[in-house]
Amino acid sequence: MRSGRVIAGCVFLVLALLGTRVFAPAAQEAKPQEEKAQAEPAKPLEIPDEEKARKNPIGSSAESVEAGRRLYRSQCAFCHGEKGDGRGEFAQELKLTVPDFTSSEQQKKRTDGEFFYLITEGHDKMPGQKARLRPEQKWHLINFIRSLAPPEKPAEKK
Repeated sequence: MRSGRVIAGCVFLVLALLGTRVFAPAAQEAKPQEEKAQAEPAKPLEIPDEEKARKNPIGSSAESVEAGRRLYRSQCAFCHGEKGDGRGEFAQELKLTVPDFTSSEQQKKRTDGEFFYLITEGHDKMPGQKARLRPEQKWHLINFIRSLAPPEKPAEKK
């Protein structure tokens, strides 16, 4: 009885290994196509003008930035990176293009209202947080994101 179980286990193992060899090449051939699809750039997002003009009602204080940092670490860092550099573990694994919040140039591309809209509605593969985060939490996140880029140097006078 016991030797029958051992033989059955060995047969199962051999079949599993053979199945891996038989089906693995097909899976590897399909993988580059999947990677190409995931590496495509996101479609441009149409943000309404009134949303672009929306102002952050929560001032950027140490308390707000810290509240945003806590939310960011639990909700955003997996894709956007611990440092906000767009090199999060999940984004790299899926070959997603994620903005670098440590770049002053990237920061200048969006108003606070645009960030609020993006966080709320989502974009491309980023899910919206409309139901998950309260408005004040989103504003704290924006204050934290704004703290990641170095402050701009004042223009030199000639």
